Amino acid sequence: MPDILLSNDDVTVLGPPSVVEVLVDIGPTGTRGSQVFVGVGDPNTISIGQTPILNDLYINVSPGTDYGYMYQYVSEPGGNTWIQILEISPTLFSQLHTTTYVDGVAQIVIPISNIVTVTGSPLVSTNFVVQYSIAHTNPTASSVVVPALVGAGTNLVLDFTAIEYAGSAWQNLDEEVTTHIFISIILGDEES
Repeated sequence: MPDILLSNDDVTVLGPPSVVEVLVDIGPTGTRGSQVFVGVGDPNTISIGQTPILNDLYINVSPGTDYGYMYQYVSEPGGNTWIQILEISPTLFSQLHTTTYVDGVAQIVIPISNIVTVTGSPLVSTNFVVQYSIAHTNPTASSVVVPALVGAGTNLVLDFTAIEYAGSAWQNLDEEVTTHIFISIILGDEES
């Protein structure tokens, strides 16, 4: 027969207290957390309506080169300042372009400054993703080539070739049409 190690006839069950009191109005006010401001223009040159606290954020909704940038209020040598930390909306460019095809060939030249403000490393042709469509009453087949950027890369050149199905045969496109262009920027790829 085994030895008895513990013997007790009483069992006590404990429960939570009948009243729980939480006091929320006691103690000093703490520093508020990070706040996000939205405004028109560079926050270093305009009033945002409140005194910013370190790590506050600001989004510029002013159309122009800094549109859609997020800034953070940080401490730097010389004092606190707003710095750009993120571009919220990626660089996108869209345009309806009247394009004249001669014997199936056309070219569109777009200043890069119309697409993106270049900072840091210069862009190469493989940084541009080009999507397009040709508005035409006949079925068309086409292709686009983006040659290497020349010189300082001030213009993006788009070389098109296109054919249309007219009647019962395919023939080179030879007229003025509207080209719908959509360009976005990708980084990190280098031209071969």
